[in-house]
Amino acid sequence: MKLVKYNEGRLGALMEDNSVVDLNYAYASYKASKGSANPQRKADAKVPSCLLAFIKEGDEGLENAQKAIDHVKKGAAEGPKGEKLVYKKGEYKLRAPLPSTGNKIAMAGANFYDHSIDAYKMLRGDTTTLEELKAQVEAGEYRTWGFWKQSSFVRDPDTETPYPAKTKRMDYEVELAAVIGKYAKDTKEADGMDYIYGYTVLNDLSIRDMPFGSGPDGLFFAKNFDGSAPMGPCIVTKDEIKDPYKLGMKQWVNDELRQDGNMSSIIRGYEWWLEWLSRDVPFYPGDMICGGTCSGTAMDQTPRVDGKTDPKLFLKPGDELRAWIEGVGELRTKIVSKE
Repeated sequence: MKLVKYNEGRLGALMEDNSVVDLNYAYASYKASKGSANPQRKADAKVPSCLLAFIKEGDEGLENAQKAIDHVKKGAAEGPKGEKLVYKKGEYKLRAPLPSTGNKIAMAGANFYDHSIDAYKMLRGDTTTLEELKAQVEAGEYRTWGFWKQSSFVRDPDTETPYPAKTKRMDYEVELAAVIGKYAKDTKEADGMDYIYGYTVLNDLSIRDMPFGSGPDGLFFAKNFDGSAPMGPCIVTKDEIKDPYKLGMKQWVNDELRQDGNMSSIIRGYEWWLEWLSRDVPFYPGDMICGGTCSGTAMDQTPRVDGKTDPKLFLKPGDELRAWIEGVGELRTKIVSKE
């Protein structure tokens, strides 16, 4: 199931024809068709219109949502009080599928083999091969690091992000975000998938000409700024993704394919990160873990003759991004000038 937030933030299901079904009203209509008393009250309890509340309903919520969808497929068109159940493409506006601005977003750093090899070569002239890097990981010698993305900087699909004032090197990173479905603390890697509810696309927009340090000009400000986390278009429930580590991922800048990779290049999976992080940080329904990005960012690409990254590859006002992950969808964002 592809879950979305639409218009004022109501829960919906994105269908194959790109229409959106209002799951709360559709379930109320379903219960009314069965002669249930107070069908809307039952729908509010079983298939709430709030995405976060719905995620907390777990598998039972998904089962009830499927009943609502099947009811619509049989021809139902209105809720108990005449509410519209189906919105065609062009009749709705998708919102970022962030369950709540209170949810946290954990970001894995340098967590793809291809991106790490290319990036470290660019940043410090490192010549580590794939085999050598895999050996480092196997021996436990590869550095574990990451950061937090502020949920207040999440942006809807098909919206604009202002070009940051503090940079001339704005970059892009297509990432698959795993959405946590239930409370997780001190988890084990072997059980990690039990805590994942589904997946969405996040574009980790970044400032590259800011040193990664602990001071005021550190990693936090390089990764957190207005509109730095476009997200969407939907959350695909994990039952529809047989293996998240086999998904293709791409990013276009003005229709030029820049990133063309696969989740199989990931170094440490979501289950590993959840175990490592949840030793000290509890995770709650709606929290997310992003696994990193593949090669093809402006930072990790072929340098100029002088050895420096070509500034032409970095983003500028007017650029249009399309971040795509197989089985999940395409996320579109436009970079605009602040003036």
